[in-house]
Amino acid sequence: MRTRHLYLLAVAGLFTTMFAACSKDMTQSDQPKLDEKNAASVNYEFENVSSTTALSADATGRLAAVTGDASMAKASSGRFDITWDTAAARLKEIRFEAKRGKDQVSFKLTTDRYIDLLKVPGALGAIKVPVGTYQQVKVFAQVKGDKKDPAVILKGRLTWDGKTIPMDIQLSGVIELKAQGKDVVVSDSSVIWKGKLQVNMDLALSKLQIGDFTGSFDSGKLVINIDMNSNLHDKLAGAVESSMSVEHTHD
Repeated sequence: MRTRHLYLLAVAGLFTTMFAACSKDMTQSDQPKLDEKNAASVNYEFENVSSTTALSADATGRLAAVTGDASMAKASSGRFDITWDTAAARLKEIRFEAKRGKDQVSFKLTTDRYIDLLKVPGALGAIKVPVGTYQQVKVFAQVKGDKKDPAVILKGRLTWDGKTIPMDIQLSGVIELKAQGKDVVVSDSSVIWKGKLQVNMDLALSKLQIGDFTGSFDSGKLVINIDMNSNLHDKLAGAVESSMSVEHTHD
């Protein structure tokens, strides 16, 4: 009887220990306490935005209709090359989102200014990220504009079959580019990080060939206007929003 009593006490003690351990695990985080004063700077910049891109022959019919030049629809080369002289975006927000222990956290920088996409590297600004380990990292860059002050302004030259015409593309609406990043471990707030963002212009414009757009051709200049929030441009918007990649580094 005594042996059985000791056995029951041992089992009860084991369950008590396990419950205490589980309770401790559920109430305590494996991360240091979130302290925004103990935070490292992550300086974001645009890198490697190509100054050239191409449209496939699938876009020729629409371009021919806008310009009134039927020969564009019969281009023997089967491609249209674009060289950008100006590429600017109206930046509204940079946002860092990640899982920190059991918490989902978000840190951001808000602004309202045009950035030169062809200036490499192009400084965007800094976000303060507290000491800790961050997983499932996502970085968002939001650009926004209307017809008066477009979200994106692209100016360059369109070339096909030895012919060249000036070309402008203006994007209006809200565009939120998203990039999936690797885990970030901030162990020292004095260390300065870099967030390198790259935008694939070829990917961004690859869906223009199948998206509808409005345009004009006046005095030998082609102007294309695209409302990114129109249902007509769902595929183009998806391509633009997924055209960004990110890499976090430090010395």
